[in-house]
Amino acid sequence: MRDPIPHRMPSLIWRRPAFLWTPLALAAAIAWPIALFQDDPSAQRLALMGQFATFALALAAFGVSWGMGRSPRTRRTATLYVVWASVATALAGPFLTGMMVNANGESALGPLAAAPLAAVMGLPIALASGLLFAWVAFTRRPAEDSEIAAPQIGGYEPFS
Repeated sequence: MRDPIPHRMPSLIWRRPAFLWTPLALAAAIAWPIALFQDDPSAQRLALMGQFATFALALAAFGVSWGMGRSPRTRRTATLYVVWASVATALAGPFLTGMMVNANGESALGPLAAAPLAAVMGLPIALASGLLFAWVAFTRRPAEDSEIAAPQIGGYEPFS
């Protein structure tokens, strides 16, 4: 028989000790795309700046959600924070770099054409980085005794 009161899934917690695991997770998630662009140092710098901006936005979103008492409950949710931050970074990045280039008098239509390309290239990288970060940085909260309900069989509780 099903329990009439649904049990909430416990939220994720930072892997302990956080001062060791969080920087390790950030370093792994931010640095691995550099290996994709071994032959092009300018693409490496661009990918590194995009990763830094993505994880700055994602960590800010984590802080806001934890502050509101709505911490992520699954690694999928934590990965989505990184992916949505990457969407914002991928769409805004070409415009911000375009503003820096436009000081030299180039056309302003370049960033508009580069935004879809940045999204197409950046989103798979963000998904892999988000998954890597979520698996290294977070762990499940251990279930407390009050959260585990013993099955009831016809009013009889076999484990009590």
